Amino acid sequence: MRPIRVLRQRATRRRHRSAEVSGLPGVVLLLQVALAGGVSPRRAMDVVARFSSWQGALGVASRSIGAVASRISLGAAFADALFAAEAAGEIGPSTHRVLDLLRRSELDGEPLTVQLDIVIVELRRHRANELDAAAQRLTVALLFPLVLCILPAFIVLAVVPLVVSALAGLPG
Repeated sequence: MRPIRVLRQRATRRRHRSAEVSGLPGVVLLLQVALAGGVSPRRAMDVVARFSSWQGALGVASRSIGAVASRISLGAAFADALFAAEAAGEIGPSTHRVLDLLRRSELDGEPLTVQLDIVIVELRRHRANELDAAAQRLTVALLFPLVLCILPAFIVLAVVPLVVSALAGLPG
C-alpha cells in the first residue's frame, strides 16, 4: 500500500511541475507588465501572487511565485525566501531562475525586460520539447492497444472470411 502512495505523490509532483512550467511564460509576462508599470520586483511578485486563485497552469505558477512573495512579506530576505521555497519543494528550477533574475535586478538595479524576454523564449522552447517528447511516448503507448485490439479484429473480419471462402472453393 505504501509504494502506491509514493508513486501517486511523485505523479502529482510531476503534474504540478509540468503545470508550473507551462504557466510560467504567462507569469513572466505579468511580471513584465508590472515592472513596466514602475513597481519594484518585490511588488511585481505580489501582483503576480494575486493570480494564485486562478485555475490551471497560470494559477499553479502564480502560487509558486506567491510562496516566495509571502516569505518576503513576512520579513525574510529575498535570497533566504528563495532558498526556503526551493527546499520546501514549492518552486521548480524554472521558477527559481525567474525569481533569481528578480533578486539580481533588485540588487543591481538593472532593467529586466531583455532578460525576461529571453527567459520567455527559453521557457516556451522547453515546453515545446516536453510536448514533443510526450507525443513520442504516446506513439509507443498506443502500440499496445493496436496490437492487442485492432490487429486481431482485422484478422477476424478480413482474413478469416477470405480463408473460409478460399477453402470452400477448393474441389474436393
